[in-house]
Amino acid sequence: MKKLALIITVAILSSLATVAQEIPKKEFTISVSDKNIAVQPGETKKYFVTLNRSKSYKKTEIDLLIDSSLPEGISVSFENGLDPMINRVMVVSATEGAAPYNKAVILKGKSLRASKGIMLNLSVNDQTYTAN
Repeated sequence: MKKLALIITVAILSSLATVAQEIPKKEFTISVSDKNIAVQPGETKKYFVTLNRSKSYKKTEIDLLIDSSLPEGISVSFENGLDPMINRVMVVSATEGAAPYNKAVILKGKSLRASKGIMLNLSVNDQTYTAN
């Protein structure tokens, strides 16, 4: 029983330390599970987006959007995660005929009071690249 209590205490403290580092002093920040978004034609992938909010933004509605023009055949949508105030899922799709594309795009979070953006690299390729 003591081991279980110790494990739970360590888990809670680790969690609190992580959260304390992510809470901005004002407004909010956006982070993404991967800043290099890559899909193949005919493929759909999901990426996790986290909204880190200051105390004053805990209940503020924040809408996510791609604030860049996307070529025909590429779409980006957003779904709610486990806690929609914190977690969202970005769904990136490329149709079968999507042309190769490699460009920086901006993922923007907008509220009535502020907007924040983060740069992502979006690529659609008809062949798989391998890192050397």
